[in-house]
Order: sequence, then structure tokens, then C-alpha cells
Amino acid sequence: MGVTPEVAHARTRRAYPWRTAVEHAKAFTETHGHLAMPHDTLHEGFSLGRWLIKQRYRANKTIPSFPAARALTAIDCWWNPPWGTVWQRAYHHARTHPRHPAARRWTQKQRRDWPLLHPHQQHLLTTAGLVVT
Repeated sequence: MGVTPEVAHARTRRAYPWRTAVEHAKAFTETHGHLAMPHDTLHEGFSLGRWLIKQRYRANKTIPSFPAARALTAIDCWWNPPWGTVWQRAYHHARTHPRHPAARRWTQKQRRDWPLLHPHQQHLLTTAGLVVT
């Protein structure tokens, strides 16, 4: 038949390219704890940041239940938050390095802006012990 393991693997990758991307997302999350990365993030040579931007756009413009979106939600339920990923990255930094001066300044700003925050942002901050109102 002429189908070698290499040919079968190549066909599988073409048929399901999102699975490879999801594996990169999973590995990134295991190391960093989140999927709120900048757009230029590479993971083992894969342009993970750009791929995630495309997935967020797709989820926001269509029904967010396509297979990659479901897989990303299983990895990090806040992979596509209703607020910006810059806030999400700052939250993860403050959560993992609460004594860092930048994290302290950011936390103080969240206290000042508390009424303006999305209820889920308030919940994340409260459960992480970053803001006490």
C-alpha cells in the first residue's frame, strides 16, 4: 500500500493541525500556569501566541465550542477571558510573585479599580488572596 508510519503521521498532522497546537498549549501551561501569553510567544519553534490569537478571534466570532476551544478550556478555563490578556498575564505574575514590586503596584491598582473590574476578575483576585476589599 505504501503507507509508512511517517506518511501516516504526516497525514494525521495535516488532518488535525489543532491537536499539535493544543499539545504545545498544554506543555506551555504546565510550565507557566496559564495561556495568557504575548502574541510573539514561541513554544519549541511553534508560534503558539499567534495561534491562540486566531483561536480567540474564532471563539469570539463563532460558537466557541469547536474542538480546539474545548481542548483549550480544559487546559486553562481563562484562555479566552472577556477582558484583555495583558490583565490576565499581570494577574498570573501577581499570583506567582506577590512580593515583586511590579506585582504589588498592580495589586494596588486593582484595589483602586475594584468597582470597574469584571465580577470574574474580582473573584480571581479574591480567591488568589491578592485583594481584600
